[in-house]
Amino acid sequence: MSAYALSFHSAKLKPGVVSFAIAGLLPVSSIALHCAGFLSLTNCLLFVIIPAFFVALVSSVNNRRLLKLVFRGWICGIVAVALYDVSRVPFILAGWEDFIPHIAAWLGGSDDHAYFIGYAWRYAGNGGGLGIVFFLLADYFGWRKYIVSNGVTYGLCVFASLVVLLIVFPESQEMMFKVTPLSFFGGLTGHIIYGFVLGKLYRVATRVK
Repeated sequence: MSAYALSFHSAKLKPGVVSFAIAGLLPVSSIALHCAGFLSLTNCLLFVIIPAFFVALVSSVNNRRLLKLVFRGWICGIVAVALYDVSRVPFILAGWEDFIPHIAAWLGGSDDHAYFIGYAWRYAGNGGGLGIVFFLLADYFGWRKYIVSNGVTYGLCVFASLVVLLIVFPESQEMMFKVTPLSFFGGLTGHIIYGFVLGKLYRVATRVK
C-alpha cells in the first residue's frame, strides 16, 4: 500500500469535510424535498445547493488533499450510477417508469431537453454527490478493510431512505414511481450495484497519486 493511500486514512473532521458532506447530500435530498412538497427543486438549486457547494469550496480552498478526495468521490459516484442505470434497463423495459426526465420540468416548468437535464442532475448531482459523501465517510472512519461491504450497506441505506419517502409521502409515488415488486427489486438491485462499485472504486482511487 502506497504512502499516498495511507494519507487518506482517518482524516480529521474539518469544516471543509463537513461542508462537502452536507453539499453532497443536497442534490438527492432536494429531490425528496420537492416530491414531498416542502421546497421546489428550483429553489433548492438556487438557494441551497449552489450556496452549499460554494461554502464547501471556499472552506477547502487550501486543502488540496480534501479537494482530490472530493473530486475522485464525485467521478466514482458518476461511474457507479452509470452501472446502476445499466441494471435498470431490463426493469424499465418490463414497465418500471423512468421518472428522471421529469426533473427537467421540476426545474424549469418545461420538458425541453428533458433527458439531458434529468440525467445531468442524476449523474452530476445525485450519483456524484452521494459518491462524495461515501468517500468522505470511508476516509474518516477508515473503512478500507471492509470497503466493499460498507459500500453495499451505504447503497442499501440510500435505497431505504427512498422507500421511506415513497411510503410516508404517497404523493411522491405520483411524481416518481409507484412502489411495486418490479420497482422495489429494480431499485434494490441498482442500489446494491451502486454501493458495490463505489467500494471497489474507492480502493483504486485512493491509491492513485
